[in-house]
Parts: sequence; C-alpha cells; structure tokens
Amino acid sequence: MTNDTVHKFFDTLKDDSISFAYRGSFSNSVLAMATELIKNNMEEGHAKLRNKLSFLMIESFQNIARYADSSEVSEADENSDFFMTRNIGNTFYVISANLISNDKVSSLHDRLEKVNTLDKKELNNLYREVLTNKQINQKGGAGLGFIEMVRKTEGKLPFDIIKIDDEYSMFFMQIELKNPSVESDSEPAKLEDAKHIQKLVADNNILMMHKGSFTQEAVGPVLRMVEDNMNNMKLKIQKKIYHFLVEILQNISKHSYILNNDREGIFLIGFKNGEFHIGTGNYIENKKIPNFKGQLDQVNSLNNDELNDLYRKYLREGRDTESGSAGLGLIDLARETEDKISYSFTPVTDNYSFFSLTVKF
Repeated sequence: MTNDTVHKFFDTLKDDSISFAYRGSFSNSVLAMATELIKNNMEEGHAKLRNKLSFLMIESFQNIARYADSSEVSEADENSDFFMTRNIGNTFYVISANLISNDKVSSLHDRLEKVNTLDKKELNNLYREVLTNKQINQKGGAGLGFIEMVRKTEGKLPFDIIKIDDEYSMFFMQIELKNPSVESDSEPAKLEDAKHIQKLVADNNILMMHKGSFTQEAVGPVLRMVEDNMNNMKLKIQKKIYHFLVEILQNISKHSYILNNDREGIFLIGFKNGEFHIGTGNYIENKKIPNFKGQLDQVNSLNNDELNDLYRKYLREGRDTESGSAGLGLIDLARETEDKISYSFTPVTDNYSFFSLTVKF
C-alpha cells in the first residue's frame, strides 16, 4: 500500500458520504460492528432507513454464508468474500461478492431472474408460498432471502456471475435502497462500479476500508471493527497496531480540515506477506502543512535509540506539538513501525490539501 493507493481509493469514492468495505472471513461480530458503523454515521435525513438498511446488510452477509464456497485461508486472495455498503445521494448500496461452485450457478441465476421479474403483488404471493410450502434451501433459504430483499427495496437486484475456472464462479450482487424523502442529483452507482472497487481492494490486498466522517463519535466503532476483524482473520493482533490506529484516527478527528461541516477521511488496512499495511487520508489546511511536515521529517530522521531517548524526554517534560517539534504520539508511532513513516500532501485548493500517510508493521 502506498500514499497513491490511499488517494486513489479516496478519489474513487469521492461521491460517497459513507463507504465501508470488508474482505476476508465473515462472522456475526463483524456484521454487528459494520451495522453499527453505518447506522452511527447516517445523516439525519436518512434516519428512517436505519432498520431497513440493517436488515439488508444482515441478509447480504447471510447470503454470502449460504452460497460461499471459499475455504478458510490465513491471507485473503483476489477471490475472497467481499462485502461493501455505500451511500451516494439518496441511495444506499449493499454489495456482496463471493465464490460459488459452478453447479450452483444455474439455480442461483434462475432464482434471481424470477424475483426480478415479479411485481409487488406477485412477490408477496411468492413469499407466502415459500413460507407455506417450506421451500427452503438446504443452506438457509437463499430464495426466501432474495424475495425479502426485493420486497424491502421495492426494486430489482442487479447481479452478475463471472466464471473463474472449471470449478468456481464469482457471484456479484448489489442491493439498492432509495430514500424518497431526500432529493439527489447524484448519478446512480452501477454494478460495474462495485466490481471495479472489489478488484481495487483485491489488487491492493485490502482487508478493510472505511471512508466517511471521522468525528470522535465515529472513531470508536472503527477501532472496535479493526480489532474484531483481526481476530476473525486468525491473525495475531499486536498492541502497537491498535495503538497506532487510536493515535492516527483520533488525530484525524481533531485536526483534519472541516469541509461541508464534516471531518472527512479514509482508513485502509491490508495484509501481505506477513505484514500489516495501514493507510489513512484526510484533508488538511495548507497553513498547517509546514509544521506537520517538520514533525514527520524529524521523527523520520531519527534511529530507534534516538526515538526512544526523545520519547522518554517528552514524557518527563510534557512537550506540546505547536513549536514544530514532533508530538509524543507521532514519536511513539515512529518507534513501532517497520520502516519510516511514508506521507504525501496533494494540493486540492488554495485552502487545503489531501494528506495521506502509510506505515507497515
């Protein structure tokens, strides 16, 4: 992961008020945290959609569990199960992608084609018929789930099934939930957009991504999500990683440039070749850049012994960060990373720039 990677994701999702993506092993606790994260960050105008959106996220997670044929792996690959929720304008999108065996393709395709051709009355009749006749799939009733998705959204379910090899195919599905009480001139997101993001996530070995508000209230769910994500990936959580996240996410929530009454940022965590890669990005006021750049350059110029000495000195003196010297938190981060802290500032306007930072552990 590079600073360009962080900027590319942010730019790709520039129209998203909220976006969250997850790739790897799925569990109920991951689902609970993802639902909490999205619900806590929904704008007030979308409040009435919370229950419906939660239901659709749960159904999408369960749909992956019903149909997925991917095996448990220690490191996610390009065909790992993928889940994403995003909000653009007046529409929320719940996206899933997972491997299915080719012998399931025909049945799955027929189920989706059927529910996509029915009107509201026909869907309700089919729903009662499935319940009455207990026509429930052995892996949990995916047919019933699809019917419920269409009934809740009052729309269709865009989907695609792409053959990977003689044994497996990749199944993509996008659920769309519109808020009729909110006006929007945003272009609707297409399934092809979701497939592009899934490939971008896979190509960059991303396990989790969140773009949205990084206020103090939003940071807590993100941190809990990361910790739980690591546990479920069966990868050992190191205290220094969690400490880094606390420091850098809180820094965004306090010092990022406020645009449209919000502190917007992006956070990504990836894993490759036994190393965690973490990237963050946010807008920063241009007049703050020289001081902050000086702090970053200072810690990057020191070796481990010098960083440890400076850290102990700052603990004794309680030094602040306004003078241009690196703050205690930044020094602590530099002590724990494998390499130097990588960063960049990309100009956006005369008032602010996009700041990205990446480290690995």
